[in-house]
Amino acid sequence: MKLATRKAATAAAVLALGASAFLAGAPAANASGTGTACPTSRVCFYFNSDFQGARADYANSDATMGNELFTDGPVGRNGWGVQVNNNAASMVNNTYAYVTIYDSPGCEGYAWYIQPGDRLNLGTMKNRVSSIYVAYNGGACLDRDQSWA
Repeated sequence: MKLATRKAATAAAVLALGASAFLAGAPAANASGTGTACPTSRVCFYFNSDFQGARADYANSDATMGNELFTDGPVGRNGWGVQVNNNAASMVNNTYAYVTIYDSPGCEGYAWYIQPGDRLNLGTMKNRVSSIYVAYNGGACLDRDQSWA
């Protein structure tokens, strides 16, 4: 009986070590920066279609996207350091709010509405997004520097 108990304890210890090694190797959730996934509570634009290339994260509405660069995601990805304005090919709305993207600054011009959780290639809006309105931030479409997002 003692032998069976020791084997069970040994098996449990091995499983626990294996699980902890697996979890230690899993990538941490990122607020921004080096990960490839769009962080929670962010709207992410990608330089390439299909959520590839460098990424730019937005937390709020922005009247002009000319002061942000594709500098999120792994360094050196295609489009790294390029201005976001009129250069996005795909996007993820990882917020709980509706988002509107516009082809002109100041949240004006042709508008495209994106539901919470949507992931999409920009189609007719590819390389045309100039401003963004995120519905939960009080309604102000202001010129913001979101390089911190």
